[in-house]
Amino acid sequence: MDWLKKNFDRALLALFGVIALACAVIILLQVTSFAENFTSRNSALKPDNNVPPPPTEFLKERIVLLEKPAEWGAHQGSLFVSEPYLIKDGGEPVNPLAKGNEPLHPPIPNDWLVKYNLDYADPGLLNADPDGDKFTNLEEFNGKTDPTSAESRPPYVTKLRLAKFVQTPFRLKFSGSPDEGQTFSINTLDLKQPTSFLKIGDTIPRTPYKIIAYNPKSEDKDGMQVDVSELVVENKNTAQKITLVYDKPVNDPTVYADFKYLWDGSSFRVKKNDSFSVKPDATTRYKLIDISETQAVIESPQGDKITVPKGDS
Repeated sequence: MDWLKKNFDRALLALFGVIALACAVIILLQVTSFAENFTSRNSALKPDNNVPPPPTEFLKERIVLLEKPAEWGAHQGSLFVSEPYLIKDGGEPVNPLAKGNEPLHPPIPNDWLVKYNLDYADPGLLNADPDGDKFTNLEEFNGKTDPTSAESRPPYVTKLRLAKFVQTPFRLKFSGSPDEGQTFSINTLDLKQPTSFLKIGDTIPRTPYKIIAYNPKSEDKDGMQVDVSELVVENKNTAQKITLVYDKPVNDPTVYADFKYLWDGSSFRVKKNDSFSVKPDATTRYKLIDISETQAVIESPQGDKITVPKGDS
């Protein structure tokens, strides 16, 4: 220690010398590795043009997404926008888009209203006509047509209604044959004209019927022979035959249908077995083939049977 105190400056100088030597060694080592660090960047070396292969699976996935982008579905609400709700009688909220819910306007299902973007909050929706083709939403639904397009509509004949079943009184009565089948006495009970005496082939006055056959008959009733002879007449216009039994009035089967056409509010009469058309489709002819007090049945040109209900709407 005494020596260090006496020779402090020499010791300090020696320490600095050791440090300087160590620094020189470090610098020398760095200089010798300098060339190795820049070997890969040496412009004199031949460049490597081999490009590593891209990630093909990743690219294929992205190509599929580009060719078939995601589709937006029906709006079912989001974080900020709720699904639509309606308040029914009693204050109960109803989501018309939810599957299985009762129809808001029966018999039309809610999804049909949503499909055509109809105002399902409208209480008069069934009778509304959004496309102005004179067919209501209910008629469009029944006809499987588009209620928002005037080009898509049910057949015009579906607007027909039976207003009245008409049977004009016209009774015929075979009163007998005074000369055993040569001439026949016939009364037209509703035409107010005298008894006619006619032969086979003659036409009954003021009627479309002619006599075509006579069949003399009798039957036993309570031990007595009763005349039940038959006289057959035929409608010259329709070829319809009527059998007149002796002394029994028979009504003419000619009947009519009074139709109301809701499309334009008009009315017209058609006789059974006659053909007719409805506006504006005057080229399509329908035939009235049956009629009763409650309905009429018409036949289309394709042979389809169409029932026309009775009513005003």
